[in-house]
Formats: sequence, structure tokens, C-alpha cells
Amino acid sequence: MPLAARATIGTSPSLPQIPAAEAWPVLAELAKAGGVLAMLTGIEGRFYRPIGAMMAILPDGRQVGQLSGGCVEGDIALHATQLVKTGQGKTLRYGAGSPYFDIRLPCGSGIEVSLLRVTPAQIEPALCNLAQRHPTTLSLGTLPPVQLQPEIRILVFGEGEETRCFQTLAQSAGYDVVLAAKPDPATIDSFTAIALFFHDHSREIAILEQAVKSPAFWIGAQGSRLSQQRRLDSLRSRDIPEPALMRIHGPIGLISQARDPRVLAISVLAEIAAAQP
Repeated sequence: MPLAARATIGTSPSLPQIPAAEAWPVLAELAKAGGVLAMLTGIEGRFYRPIGAMMAILPDGRQVGQLSGGCVEGDIALHATQLVKTGQGKTLRYGAGSPYFDIRLPCGSGIEVSLLRVTPAQIEPALCNLAQRHPTTLSLGTLPPVQLQPEIRILVFGEGEETRCFQTLAQSAGYDVVLAAKPDPATIDSFTAIALFFHDHSREIAILEQAVKSPAFWIGAQGSRLSQQRRLDSLRSRDIPEPALMRIHGPIGLISQARDPRVLAISVLAEIAAAQP
């Protein structure tokens, strides 16, 4: 009999947080025909993967996702094949304290991996919520609940080489990048960053006026400290309150005085990544 599952909209800082970019491929495959979901549920020592990391073992034997970079995936798949027959959940331990002494973790840590057979109906609600960009708490049978975070979206406004470099870099890193002409409130949520790359700073004001009224988690505009002061003064003249103005980052980027478009792109993307929820 299938175990109960819940996929509720909302955030919970106390739960492990897994980004959609990682969870979506695993859950999307399980939503097609079911299979076994393997989740990292315990770590002793240091390990490069977070609690809540997932992989799927599908009915045809395919594996989607990774938990250890190849150290234990093969053995997990063998246990998953047995679990499909019994229908029971299972927890495995690898590395330090494991009965499987022939399977070693180079980092010297110990990990626990929990396996659970799941059906498409148990997975679909979480996918539906993520598709609508809702943070989702996935509670699935005997597995611990995890927080699934929507993909970070970056709205880019601007022109020239700085805009092109930033757009290319962010897309290569897997971010959802939208090159826009003007803000669309329907595309801005709390998982959205807004980056402006203009040399004619007068073109920024109308965009920033709308941006600071949005729930975007990061807003920034290219330019010097003097340019930042002038844009803030222009927005003050439009009666934008000080707390809203303080949301606008400038000069942008973690590397001070980055002038090369490539360095600026790296610098700004790093600042957005550091600020993302």
C-alpha cells in the first residue's frame, strides 16, 4: 500500500533546502513511472553533498542524480532492485561505521542513505508546486521532510558587452536568465534577482522604481559610487522611501572596481549567488 505523501507550499528554515535544479530531474523521472527514491539522510564528519540530496533508481535500472560522486551509487541500485520486490523502506550506511567494509568513502566520513519506493501520484504535487515557483515542503513516507526551492531567476536589463557576458555566464551556470525591456510583475518573485547594466543611467530610473516595489531578493545596477548616489537621488525625487532605496546594490559585484566585462560578470553573479535565499 503506498505510503502517504504531502507537498505543501511554504518555507521552513529548519528543514534541509534542496534547489529545484537538483531535485527536478530526479522527481520528474519518478513522476513518469515511479521507482525508488534514495535520499542522503545522515552525515558523520564532512561530506560534500547536503542532507536531502536525492537520486532515483528507475524501473528500467537507470539512475538519475548522484549522492557520492560514484562511490556508492552502484550498491544503492542493487538494494533498490531488492526493495522494489519487498515494497519496504531501507536505510543504508556507508563509510565510517558501515558493514560494507569493501565500499569506502575517500573523505573518511560516514553517511546514511534512505531508500523508499514511490509512485507517480506521490511525486506529482511537488513537481506541480515547483513548476509554479512555489517553495515546497516534501514529506514522503518514512523519509525526512525536505524543502524544495524554486529555481533562481535573474532578470537582466541593459545593453552592450557587459550585458552579453553576464547573460552568457549566468546561463552557462544553469540560472534561468531573462533579458527584459521593462519589469513584468508576473515574472518577479522572492526567488528573482534583478541586474541592470546600463551606461546611460537615466534609463535605469523607471526600471528601478518598479523593481524596489517587487519581492525580488536582490536588485543591483552597474556603475560607480557617484552613479549610485545620483540614481538614488533621482529615485528620492520620485518619493521612493529610504528602506526601498537601501535594497539597490551599487557598485555591484564582489570584486571592487571590476572593469573587464568578464570579470564584472563573474563578480556580479557571485554576489547574487551569495545573496540567494
